[in-house]
Amino acid sequence: MTASTEPPYYLLVSLSSLQHSSGSTSNSLAHANVEYRYADDSPLTLLPRHPDEHVLVLNHDPAKEELPTVQSTSTHMAVTGVKVSIAPGASTNEDHGRNDNMFVLEVASTSDDQ
Repeated sequence: MTASTEPPYYLLVSLSSLQHSSGSTSNSLAHANVEYRYADDSPLTLLPRHPDEHVLVLNHDPAKEELPTVQSTSTHMAVTGVKVSIAPGASTNEDHGRNDNMFVLEVASTSDDQ
């Protein structure tokens, strides 16, 4: 990831959609609603709460020095990648101990209504 031992503080979702009607693709960035879950939490908390909600699960174990894994619980959305990049405008102040980079979760949808 980065020289920091903390994971990136920020998170964005990069959505790539295939529009069936035109055959073209479009890309957009969105902020995600982040909810923390832990290994001993019920897996039922990862299920969508309404039909239009898409749940992406980012698995990160701070005790391991591995890149996180990301999965989608939606049948209409697939994770195609995860990257760490510089968060424009984030503080470069080292005193706060926060990693001011960002995760970018790359996802793809084949549904016309996304």
